Amino acid sequence: MGQSGAIPVVLEVVMQNETILVPLAPGQVLGAQSTPLLTYAEAAGAKLTLVTVVQQIQMLGSSGLSLLDLLKRAMQSQQETLDAQAYELRLRYPSLRVDTEVVSGKPFIEIVKAAERHGASLIAIDASRRHKSAACQYGSTTRHLMRKSQVPLWVLAPSERTDFATVVAAVDIVTCDPETQRLNEQIVQRAQAIAEQQGAKLQVCHAWRLEAEGYLRNWARYSDTEIAQVAQQEERHRRVRLEALLARFGLTPERVPVVMLEGEAKAEIPAFVERVGADLLVMGTLCRSGISGFIMGNTAERVIDQVRCSVVTLKPDGFRSPVLAEEVHHAD
Repeated sequence: MGQSGAIPVVLEVVMQNETILVPLAPGQVLGAQSTPLLTYAEAAGAKLTLVTVVQQIQMLGSSGLSLLDLLKRAMQSQQETLDAQAYELRLRYPSLRVDTEVVSGKPFIEIVKAAERHGASLIAIDASRRHKSAACQYGSTTRHLMRKSQVPLWVLAPSERTDFATVVAAVDIVTCDPETQRLNEQIVQRAQAIAEQQGAKLQVCHAWRLEAEGYLRNWARYSDTEIAQVAQQEERHRRVRLEALLARFGLTPERVPVVMLEGEAKAEIPAFVERVGADLLVMGTLCRSGISGFIMGNTAERVIDQVRCSVVTLKPDGFRSPVLAEEVHHAD
């Protein structure tokens, strides 16, 4: 269950003046799986903005109304539906500020634009589909947002739980460049904030492997024993770096378990998430430097496709959504 009383310091810092954008498909209602998100938002009085995108009407012939009139009526109907949901949310969560907006266009494009327009620091989307059995089978809108949103994305997976028991943060501490370090800090901050509010256990994992093993074995003629010693040293160095990352937030291994996963990240992270019964995975989706449109690495995509829990994905600070970049280009 969520903690009561004073707002945790990390939660307060992460959520200060936070606006959370919640896209809803026409007619969609927030289900039970949204409860952790809503309690998280209410804990610090974050503003929730419900947005529905009505797609442009494509129709041949005449129905007695212009396409513009049909679109206006559809948007008015969705606005009434959103306002009714907002009213219900205010009754259930009195401290929660809730706004609504209905726009028209292509869903993922308009959601990215709305996040920019409202200054959102988080997008939360319900990815469940009645005809799909697993959360990894995302709809196209969710997939586009994972790839092209510069705002962190919280994907709500189908669940009977109304709170979280275990939150896993996956970080990559191999490189020391400032962009990656900052992304790791954001992953830990966001994961800890959610875990604290939910009263959940936080675990931090790092998947690694000795990439030089082939060279050591074939070129340096290292024995199996020598390779094992090198691997132990490498793991120890990575663990020290990971513990130093946590120490910046006052976290110790006794309080937050550090788990080193030896092997490929795309296999080891989903297996670990499944093994500990995680309710939420928080991880980064690293972009390829200099290529603004290629923002989701193959490893991140493979991990996300295999997990069944809710997922929060974050981008590096320097990433600019190609949707917004294209909009600026057209304006010029």
